Amino acid sequence: MYNCMIIKCLKMQFDFFLSIFLFVFIYFVILLIAKKIGWKKKKVVENCSNACPKCNQSLNRIPRKKVDHIIINLTFRIFEFKRYKCSGSENDWEGLRW
Repeated sequence: MYNCMIIKCLKMQFDFFLSIFLFVFIYFVILLIAKKIGWKKKKVVENCSNACPKCNQSLNRIPRKKVDHIIINLTFRIFEFKRYKCSGSENDWEGLRW
């Protein structure tokens, strides 16, 4: 009876660690696919190599926020995100690009 309880406990722990491993693995694969398809990548147009996604004007680098550092670490530093702001006067776009 006691041995059976130990086996059930070990099986539950194994399933928990296996599920955590699978979750992290699938998350990592999703991040690699996102990078491969160019998610949040810099937009290149004729007049600049880093354009606003809304108005195609150039973007200016601004300091990262604390939340940006958390995002970079949550993505296992696969993306080297930098924070940009649109230089256009009619657009207030601000965001992360890599």
